[in-house]
Amino acid sequence: MIDALVVGAGLSGLVCATRLVDAGASVLVVDARDRVGGRLLTGTIAGRPIDLGGQWMSVGQPRLAALATKLGVASVPQARDGNALFGLPPRGMLSRLATAFAQWRLARRIEHISHAPPRDAHDLSLAAWLAEHTSNPTARALIAMHAELVFAADPASLSLLHYLRTFAATGGFAPRGPDLPGGGREHRFVGGAQTLATKLAERVPVRLATPVRSLVAGDAVEVVTDTGGLAARRVVVAMPPQLARRIEGAFPAAPSAASVSGPVVKCFAAYDRPFWRDDGWSGEAYRPDGTVRATVALEAILLAFVVGPVAAGWSARDPDERRAEVLGALTEQFGDRAATPLDYLEVDWGIDPWSAGCVASLPPGALAVTRREPHGRIHFAGTETAEAWPGYMEGAIEAGERAAREILEAR
Repeated sequence: MIDALVVGAGLSGLVCATRLVDAGASVLVVDARDRVGGRLLTGTIAGRPIDLGGQWMSVGQPRLAALATKLGVASVPQARDGNALFGLPPRGMLSRLATAFAQWRLARRIEHISHAPPRDAHDLSLAAWLAEHTSNPTARALIAMHAELVFAADPASLSLLHYLRTFAATGGFAPRGPDLPGGGREHRFVGGAQTLATKLAERVPVRLATPVRSLVAGDAVEVVTDTGGLAARRVVVAMPPQLARRIEGAFPAAPSAASVSGPVVKCFAAYDRPFWRDDGWSGEAYRPDGTVRATVALEAILLAFVVGPVAAGWSARDPDERRAEVLGALTEQFGDRAATPLDYLEVDWGIDPWSAGCVASLPPGALAVTRREPHGRIHFAGTETAEAWPGYMEGAIEAGERAAREILEAR
């Protein structure tokens, strides 16, 4: 019988497994997919590698930086030279100044209360709180846009308490710390972030295309999969909470049963050169309304994000209509040359059966508890269970390390 079976070959599960193997434990990692990486996935567009899933390393993420160095995965700064577009600014100097001041006050208040949330925060939606604390519609919309991009959820269906806790755990609007080695506040990984997972998977036994259906805990844990039964002294469930709930016997109850994963669509348009820089633009743009909420430039590629309610049902629409809508938004932002890319590609994480979206969130009134403590011989990992940087690669590593430590301390 093996010491530990890890369910989920994403970054968190693989970090957990490698820590256990390094400590001399016998381990097997299983995953329902036919690949490793979970929500890390590298693809190509116009012959260039791109991250179809998670992609950035930010300041204040030492675990991710250390892991990349250990695995020999190089990173490059996210280029941000030039001007960014922020919404549709109000007309008139006085109006712009009033909006800037209102946004500054609102941001400062969020930063302040994130460290001491109001007692009734879980009964409020973020949208309701924003409406109560600012009368400036543009400032309110820009903060709501920030929440949509982080959680891929409508602020009206997002718990204020959950937003504030995540805000505090991810460094706020501008995480503090020096620039990363090599420059820049964010880096991308050479060859794609999935390289981290593939390198970790070389060090541990992994069995793919093996969905886990149930866990039965006793003196050991009996694991029922689509390909047969397995047994282990301990099991680590390293999956998004809404997927982990599908495994019978994983929870004694469902403290995170109200959590949902927001739909996210990443749309890539590749060009022969970054023409937007000719006009002084960085390729970065943010809008509080419309189909495309945010755009960033990856060398000569524009990446557009469609999130939340707009992304729900995206893949059910006509592909040509979807493409035209995204390219129309890029054209509005950066001019006519954006309308004719060399190549175009979309990935809809909301329809992926083994992801069912991206970062988990909680609605107003939900019990804002994420399962971290072991349930007998069953342990929990996955980025949503992290104390710091939940929903990010940094959080995935922290959670994997914690779950491995729990098992080693129980031996």
